[in-house]
Amino acid sequence: MEQAAKTPPIRVNRLAVHEFRNLERFDLEPGPQFNVIFGDNGSGKSNLLECIYYLGALRSFRGARSQDMVRLGSESAQLHGLIGGRVIAGQTPARRYSVQLRTSAARVLKLDAKRPRSTGQWLSSIHMVLFHPGDLSLSAGAPDGRRSFLDRVLEQVDASYAGWLARYGKALRSRNRLLKLDRADRASIQAYNPLLAEAGAHVAKARAKLIEELAPLVERAFFEVIGDSMPLSIDYRPRVPPEQDAILRALEKSFERDRARGFTAEGPHGDDMAISVSREGSEVHARHHASQGQHRAIVLALKVAEVDVLTRRSGCVPILLLDDVSSELDRSRNRRLFEMLARLGGQVFLTTTHPEFILLDEHRSDFSVERGRINQVT
Repeated sequence: MEQAAKTPPIRVNRLAVHEFRNLERFDLEPGPQFNVIFGDNGSGKSNLLECIYYLGALRSFRGARSQDMVRLGSESAQLHGLIGGRVIAGQTPARRYSVQLRTSAARVLKLDAKRPRSTGQWLSSIHMVLFHPGDLSLSAGAPDGRRSFLDRVLEQVDASYAGWLARYGKALRSRNRLLKLDRADRASIQAYNPLLAEAGAHVAKARAKLIEELAPLVERAFFEVIGDSMPLSIDYRPRVPPEQDAILRALEKSFERDRARGFTAEGPHGDDMAISVSREGSEVHARHHASQGQHRAIVLALKVAEVDVLTRRSGCVPILLLDDVSSELDRSRNRRLFEMLARLGGQVFLTTTHPEFILLDEHRSDFSVERGRINQVT
């Protein structure tokens, strides 16, 4: 974490939004470090965080469809960001990101006024880390949330990963569709096996390598932010070894069972990132045995480790979005978190109902949100 302070940060230099959720039209220049967004519940704070996140991830962290994010009564929403920090040829030029969300048609993306070659190019060009209350499912919920966490990190550091993941998903959906048909022949179904094996091996190997890198960082971040030492371990639990031949054999072997079930059981879509804690000398799954406070601490440590990994792999500090994080931690842990984030030197956007809860005295810009109207506090 010490070297991250010398690393250039990615920053939102300007943000202009129109017809997004309940937000009034705005055009603002965020501060270079801490941006405190405060207001009553339901005022639109999280909507502001959501539109920033969408510019980076091309998805809502609430799982909303594009048309659901367009302001009621409007046909489209516009998101524009001038974002800099990624080192290109020794410089850090700002790039223009534009998204048009439409209620009756597909979204339109523009990167520097041109359509991007792929979503992978977009996702790997801007790095963001998000913490919001729903992220507790990373520790306490089902495996699909943990797989999505890994995929989101990898999409940001490897432009080819999004393509492999998309190829795997497309082949899996096609194979499952045939498995549900009464008259589909074996050859047609198994024609997808090589596609699944090749793409699946790429996906699973990348996830396993990422977890190896994350594991020691999570334990260190847990101690640094929370101030407690709790033995925990993170490891990759694949249903099938992450090798192309092994996945292909598993698919062929499970064909009759897949046909009876009507879906494909084997492959990285069933893998998990197992999080274990030590209890009375034994390792047990955090999902079933950690307390609510421990789940919050584990997830926050995961997010801090994610910042570290993205910084190491990309050479720039990612933007950090924290939705109501101050309600998750007590005063002393809040202070330790903000001290650590200040050392990282990245740009942070955080929401709160009470700005005095944010224990920061320097490098801070405050924005109030009231009924969708955003104003900078001077």
